[in-house]
Amino acid sequence: MTAITSPIDPDIESIARDFVARAADTPSEALGQWRVRTTGLTHIQRATCGRHAASRLDWRARAALSGEHEGSALLTQWASDRLRAPYVPLLPLLTRRQTYAYCAGIVLQRGSAAAVRALDQGRMILVGLRRETSTLSNRGRGVYDDHIVVLNGGEGLRTARVFPACTEPGAQYAERAKRVGQGRLDARYDNVVYKHAEGFDMDGDGIAEIGRLQAGTYFFGEKPNGHLKRRAFQATRPQTAERDSNGDGRFNMQDPSRIDAKRVGTTMYFHRGGAQASGNTWSAGCQTIPDDLYPRFLASLGQLSSFHYVLVDGY
Repeated sequence: MTAITSPIDPDIESIARDFVARAADTPSEALGQWRVRTTGLTHIQRATCGRHAASRLDWRARAALSGEHEGSALLTQWASDRLRAPYVPLLPLLTRRQTYAYCAGIVLQRGSAAAVRALDQGRMILVGLRRETSTLSNRGRGVYDDHIVVLNGGEGLRTARVFPACTEPGAQYAERAKRVGQGRLDARYDNVVYKHAEGFDMDGDGIAEIGRLQAGTYFFGEKPNGHLKRRAFQATRPQTAERDSNGDGRFNMQDPSRIDAKRVGTTMYFHRGGAQASGNTWSAGCQTIPDDLYPRFLASLGQLSSFHYVLVDGY
């Protein structure tokens, strides 16, 4: 019998589980149930449901669904969703269950195999949801318009604690903003409140380029001695950065030699940033959380000293 879907707080993980359980042996029945239970869901809920289902289908289920017109269309839709940047809603969502399901779906679709195993084991995972912002925004001091979410599936908790964050550098750390005579090294940076230069010269023009952590899965551990007089976390293996080599404040295909897989090392940390009221994120490429919320962030981790971090570029 088909379970009734709550219009207020649908059990998205249950819908996906039931679909996967039937897909291989009774694809028509599974598709019929899917149609009924996903009707009336919001766009975000349907996308989340699809990510959970698609990640759990084995080859038998995929073969069976491919034999059905509706099933083939659904598989194509899910494959296309994997290739697009995900929509990042304002979090948290209406309920804790929906927020957890949304973020877990991102891990299942875009996380490494190790991160997915950790999720299935109920281990704590961090998810970074990035909305691209120009490094020149806020006079180069950064913007807390991203989310970092602490997912905890241990002992059936399934909680998702959401924190405003910055996952991109501010132009205050760009060499292009350095004063030269009465102006700047790059006139586009005239409005930036320059602090000091960080980064590397990727394209040989003699100017160091700031960078951000490339989307992907990373494993972090406790940073010895912390950072900025607080606990901080550092990747255990070399990271990959993207660098704004053309200086337009964005990280995209227009940047020659954009990918830096060698020089960043493990220097892009998790650490506290400036308080929300200060208007400064203190990020030169690190993942920063406002100082006034950082104690709550650390409390959500408890004694945890290492974790998988899944970072995605959304919109």
